[in-house]
Amino acid sequence: MPIDQSPAEGQAARPVVPPSVRVAVITMGVLAALLLTNAALLWYGYDSAVDRIAREADVARDEARQFVLMSLIPNLVLGLLLTLSAWFLPRRRPWARWTGLAASGLLALLTLFQVVVTAGITVASLLVLVLSVAAVTSLLARTTGAWMPTLRTPA
Repeated sequence: MPIDQSPAEGQAARPVVPPSVRVAVITMGVLAALLLTNAALLWYGYDSAVDRIAREADVARDEARQFVLMSLIPNLVLGLLLTLSAWFLPRRRPWARWTGLAASGLLALLTLFQVVVTAGITVASLLVLVLSVAAVTSLLARTTGAWMPTLRTPA
């Protein structure tokens, strides 16, 4: 439809997606891709990762196996949550905003915890932290909240 024409009768105008929603969708999509790729690579190299950790940390193989699983599961779960949120947020599903906010906030906290425990920051952890904070601030933006549909109570 050309820009100068109004929508036909019976056809509702699509609300314009604010920049804060676009930023949230992009950052959550990138975070989801990073986390799911990391989980897939860790799963693919599961045995070698377990062997390397058991050898370098001088721990039993069962403990190394548990450590690798505890690294893989959060990446997988948060990656799937962020994927769903990034997919359904442009479709104006309110739950996608809150799920994305919870997953991004948790990821930011986990990354900060990792940086403090290891006493060092890597390029990857800095990237995840910046993207997580960008997603959280975009999802909490006033324009994002105003764009989301409101619940109508029956009269």
